[in-house]
Amino acid sequence: MRPVKKASRTGIRTAPRRGAKSKIAPGKRRNAAATRVFGRRSQRPPGPIVRWLAEIGAGEFPMRPFTAGVAALLVGVVLYGLFVGGHVADGANGIAERTNRLLALSGFSIQDVTVTGRVRTDKQALFEAGGMKRGDPIFGFDTEAARQRVERLDWVETATVTRLLPDTIRIEVTEREPFALWQRGGLLSVIDAQGRPITDENVQEFAHLPFIVGFGAPREAPALLTTMQAEQPQLLQRVRAFVRVSGRRWNLRLENGVDVKLPESGVEKALADLVAHDARHRILSRDIVAVDLRLPDRVSVELAPGADAAEGIAAGITTKNGVIRSDAAGIGGDT
Repeated sequence: MRPVKKASRTGIRTAPRRGAKSKIAPGKRRNAAATRVFGRRSQRPPGPIVRWLAEIGAGEFPMRPFTAGVAALLVGVVLYGLFVGGHVADGANGIAERTNRLLALSGFSIQDVTVTGRVRTDKQALFEAGGMKRGDPIFGFDTEAARQRVERLDWVETATVTRLLPDTIRIEVTEREPFALWQRGGLLSVIDAQGRPITDENVQEFAHLPFIVGFGAPREAPALLTTMQAEQPQLLQRVRAFVRVSGRRWNLRLENGVDVKLPESGVEKALADLVAHDARHRILSRDIVAVDLRLPDRVSVELAPGADAAEGIAAGITTKNGVIRSDAAGIGGDT
């Protein structure tokens, strides 16, 4: 019988003697569960958020999260102040300005300005409104602001301002067309077809345009002139001025000084009746002061002071209180 080894009093196995054979067969590994690597933990330690929640659950309130929140709040307040105060924008603008100046030194600077569509607009005023200066960085030039300034000029209807790299600014303008001369009080202006004043300067150059008088006349004149151009062009050539009366109707001042009083409505018919009477009786060539067309069923003709009514306008004409009246000729009584 083999002798039985006694266990150590300490309860720890004694290491095998040197030269003793291992009971594990060569080429085989120990069981992974039985073998542990030194320093490796069997479970990952909890993260800071988990520990923080655990401390709050235990009634403890650590200061680090609150300190971080206060710090974030302070950073947000500082950034907000920088943006609102314009410091960030000023810094960005400064960087952009320095970049544009460097590009200008490389050849991207304003050296030439071309203008198309300009006829009546003052050239010097156009350049001043554009704000271009030779040598300025072309990328730093605000084309939209320049367009708005150019469109404020009297004769400019629309404008387009563009860059032509590397060194040219192009301005294209569409000018307003003069339509008539407008007199209100002692002021005389050139207006366009929409009734908008264009300019008060050098109006004598536009003496050939229709002459309209009275407040509110520019808004209503285009409709009247369009009607006369389409239906009574010969009569239109004899009109020297269109006078707006009480903002309701028109008087036509002819070249020979005769006033034609038009009605508030039915202007087309009144003009047609006037042309028909003039073709038959030549009333507009007589020594008269005015022709009244305000009543739809008659035409009244007022003689000039001292005119010889015996000449008459047509056969069967009689006079009453300085007004010629003829039913046969279609000319009615005074109104």
